[in-house]
Amino acid sequence: MKCPACQNKLHEIVVAGIKTQACRGECGGLWFDRFQFKKIQALKSGIGKSLLMIERAEGVKIYRGAEHTCPACKTTLLYRHFFSVDGDTEINQCSKCSGFWIDLAGLAKLQSLPENQRKQAVEKYFATIIDKKISEMRLIHRDMEQQAQVLVQILQFLCPEDQWTG
Repeated sequence: MKCPACQNKLHEIVVAGIKTQACRGECGGLWFDRFQFKKIQALKSGIGKSLLMIERAEGVKIYRGAEHTCPACKTTLLYRHFFSVDGDTEINQCSKCSGFWIDLAGLAKLQSLPENQRKQAVEKYFATIIDKKISEMRLIHRDMEQQAQVLVQILQFLCPEDQWTG
């Protein structure tokens, strides 16, 4: 599979039995296919934190002006749920296979802050992402509400619960 953002080869990384495709060494985006969603529900918050620390190339950031193609389906365009330059975050989903393309570079950067600053910064990040962006997804219709819940579970998998109030 190829990264939908920068076309780098994606590498499979398995954390706690969850298979993720990662754009290691370039933009740092993550691909979660729908077969991993139920497995993620059963896991402890933050167990996937190491995925935030995959190596990224400095200065590589591909904010699309054009659509990204799904790395799994290869023909379907990804639907952008939301994007934030300030938060350095982009979350997209394939309408055909339901996989999520997630670029959480902003959250990854916060992990390197000193501990006394990190918790507040991460809480602010999640207040923006969950309280504003994902809440808006839930308001659209029932199908979108289910996708929003999956997205929250993925975020919980990636970030320890004690770092945010989600």
